[in-house]
Amino acid sequence: MQNRKPYVRPIHRTWWAETSRFSFYMVRELTIIPLILFTLNLLVGLYSLTSGKAAWESWVAFSASPVVLVVNLLALAGALYHAKTFFSMMPQVMPIKVGQKTVSKGIVVAVQWLVVLAFSTVVMLLV
Repeated sequence: MQNRKPYVRPIHRTWWAETSRFSFYMVRELTIIPLILFTLNLLVGLYSLTSGKAAWESWVAFSASPVVLVVNLLALAGALYHAKTFFSMMPQVMPIKVGQKTVSKGIVVAVQWLVVLAFSTVVMLLV
């Protein structure tokens, strides 16, 4: 009985592609790459802002390149996808009760999107 080998179930590299739920999960996880690139670009922009006018203008020219714009659009799409998945999960993880009744999941999700829209509008008006 000492020499028994435990059963190890083989896992293929594409295990996540077999189920749509896992595929959406992997896509959600991969959206972090453009978000990281976007954040690093902003950090370089902040550094160039403190480095002088020439560095700032160089960063602005770099940020206007088509590759950076595509990465920024991918980052926006990734952030919206994260928000969608998070907002749809929230009513299940933390149901909101008013009195004895649970608030509808659709209302909770709609209110979250309205808050995002209101916050984005305020930020756009300030900029």
